[in-house]
Amino acid sequence: MLSLRFVFNLILFLLLSSNIQAHSEQKIKDFYISNFKEDGSRDWEVEGIEAIIYDKHVDIDKMKAHYYLKDDTILITSDKARLDKGNMDVYLKDNVYIENKDGANVMTDSLNWQRQKNHIDTKDWVKVRKDSMQVEAKGLSADTQLRKADFTEDVEVTFPDEKTKQVTTVTCTGPLEIEYGLGKAVFNKNVVATHPQGKMFSDKATLYFDPAEKVIIKIVSEGNVKIIRDENTTFSQKATYLNKEQKVILEGRPRLIYYQQDDGKSEKGLFD
Repeated sequence: MLSLRFVFNLILFLLLSSNIQAHSEQKIKDFYISNFKEDGSRDWEVEGIEAIIYDKHVDIDKMKAHYYLKDDTILITSDKARLDKGNMDVYLKDNVYIENKDGANVMTDSLNWQRQKNHIDTKDWVKVRKDSMQVEAKGLSADTQLRKADFTEDVEVTFPDEKTKQVTTVTCTGPLEIEYGLGKAVFNKNVVATHPQGKMFSDKATLYFDPAEKVIIKIVSEGNVKIIRDENTTFSQKATYLNKEQKVILEGRPRLIYYQQDDGKSEKGLFD
């Protein structure tokens, strides 16, 4: 005897098929559909408390989806979702949350999930956590595993050092381009890097980090670089901050403005 769940999935599959169209909307409680690969392994599954099926799309309340990759499982949830019956892409809205098996997660108000392209994007504000790094920005384009992510504008990144417990915060107008696998984050326009030792301003900054050890290796700042430490200010065209050595290498005719207790403020080139 066929189970009710099997019959339900069969009917739902027929309704969702791009070759068969429902002439009027169909409402189904406890919506569930799954797909398997040719080798029999799971590909994806989508469920919700209610689904309204139209000719070309399905509206889902309280959607919960799992996307099964070779080395990862992606969980995607939202209050509302619209599933395209033709390509199975999903538009998610309200309390959107994505998490992979390692705990990396995304939170936002709306999101486009292109399943076949393994791609997500949004124009809304987004908060992303991966390992110890947290990113807040407006706009995101990334793969669902967050191996490579581009944040559009108004970016703020916090990076706690696992060893020293010191927190580095970097802001920029954007965009921010992160390649987590390479341990590289490129900040563009009006970059401000804040560290317990001081602040570094620049047009562009590239942060290199060790994804395994969760520590910053170095920050390379370029273009109109200004470093403020205590009451002293340094200017240059390029500055490289080495985290382990706790030192800065300046390039491009650097000059220093510093304060003396007796004579007041003095200014000169570092090599004058």
